[in-house]
Amino acid sequence: MLIADVPAVFVGNKFAAKIPMKLVHSVAAAIFAIMGVLTLLEVDKLF
Repeated sequence: MLIADVPAVFVGNKFAAKIPMKLVHSVAAAIFAIMGVLTLLEVDKLF
């Protein structure tokens, strides 16, 4: 299982140099907020 993480770490390091961290944090915060709102609205009960 740990061996599968090694390529992800190397690829992540390559992308980290090219993608601005502020953008990554903004996207992560938006996803977190959307999922929080969907949880509060109990959207999962519709499926």
